[in-house]
Amino acid sequence: MRKITRFVKLVLILSILGILGRCDYFEYSPYAANVKDEYKNIQHINFNNLLKTDSVQREEIKFAVIADSHHNYHELNEAIVNLNNRNDIDFVIANGDIADHGYLKEYELFHEQMKKLKVPYLTVIGNHDYKSNGEVIYKQMYGDFNYSFAYNNNLFILFDDVFWESNKNPDFDWLENELNNSSKYENVFVLCHIPPYGEQYDDESEERYKALMIQYDVDLSIHGHIHRFEYGYYYGDGMNYLAVESIMDKEYAIITASEYEVEVEQIKY
Repeated sequence: MRKITRFVKLVLILSILGILGRCDYFEYSPYAANVKDEYKNIQHINFNNLLKTDSVQREEIKFAVIADSHHNYHELNEAIVNLNNRNDIDFVIANGDIADHGYLKEYELFHEQMKKLKVPYLTVIGNHDYKSNGEVIYKQMYGDFNYSFAYNNNLFILFDDVFWESNKNPDFDWLENELNNSSKYENVFVLCHIPPYGEQYDDESEERYKALMIQYDVDLSIHGHIHRFEYGYYYGDGMNYLAVESIMDKEYAIITASEYEVEVEQIKY
């Protein structure tokens, strides 16, 4: 009787392990960072696709900025549908907090939604994206935290300005080095998740960021993080700052850039 009981227990244990294996339980542990090949180097692929469309000089470009999608996948999907219906967008930038807890599954779910876009998308790392093993996952999926690119004679600088969750200070020397070559472009855009007036900036860092924007005549400094739309001369110094509302409130921004002006539209859907 005792042998039968042991046999039954063994069968149950093996059955449970088999079920867990089929459900990918271990693969989707919240702290897993084993990014599959299909999710690696997404930024590089999207960037190359974007450059393919930059062969003809045009009078203006339009790009969309979304922010703070976190775990709001339904609202994110609605934004993608809305963007695809426009047919006038060159690319989309997700300006931070594409994950909520930095979990691998969150990153995968985000990309599964975003790959439905008709245009390429690029990302900025946010403070929530650093949580858990998010920093490692982001690096494998999207690459460098700081990078820049030119498109239709516009310069885009995407900058990691997360202080607390990254346990490091943003690389303002790198930012200034990128801005050093900005005068030859029609427009210059700096995108980072946290605005300089956000809670993570100390006084010294805030003053340095502000000074760089003025010194190099940046056309627009674009952010997320604060979950509300703000646009204008925040400091009263003639420098334009834009904070994009969270996707959870069904809103994003469209920026139109030409030789003569930069326009910002607040889009609700």
